[in-house]
Amino acid sequence: MNHDDLFAALAIAAVLIGVAIAAVLMRRYGRRLLEKLSPAFDFGTCRRVGLFVFAAEGLYRGFTCRYSIEPASQYNPGGASLRLAVNATGRWSAEVVGVGTRLMVSAGILQNLEIGDPDLDQRLRFTADDESGLRSLFGAEHVRTALREVVTTENFARVRCRADRMEARWSPRDRRLDEDLENLRRRLEATENLAVACGCVPRMGP
Repeated sequence: MNHDDLFAALAIAAVLIGVAIAAVLMRRYGRRLLEKLSPAFDFGTCRRVGLFVFAAEGLYRGFTCRYSIEPASQYNPGGASLRLAVNATGRWSAEVVGVGTRLMVSAGILQNLEIGDPDLDQRLRFTADDESGLRSLFGAEHVRTALREVVTTENFARVRCRADRMEARWSPRDRRLDEDLENLRRRLEATENLAVACGCVPRMGP
């Protein structure tokens, strides 16, 4: 074996060892985090489902919920997301309005609907397939109250509803918030309250 082949073999071995060490550390981190956060879900229902990122799935008040934590990178601020498996009739989203989003809305590049609530319309960008259905849904005070509960959770970024899921996201990644048991409980309660207020019911099966 010449020097070039030996160097290549050593480099490959170093990479494989590094990957193996990283995998062990990730498993340990995931196990500790699962033990820490599982009490937020219904007793005995929480399990880890993520491989390369942390994700835990369990039941909460009858809804199957998946909580995922995405690490930050050079091009992605990372964060945490909570997905509830639901049966829903409406398709809509609401996200925090940033400077870039405001410019694109002003230029007509992005859709921005209003629900008739000055405070929420100022803070959030709404999108929906059915504008009248969106206004009708959030015309109910209890639905707007439930939305405010989600929006006021720390680090909130967006919430969206689809036929099979309701998903809330908090960004950027903040270990203090994303890995805190009491904070996860607040996120679960607020998101589940919004799902119920919107008329969603738990989705059974895959």
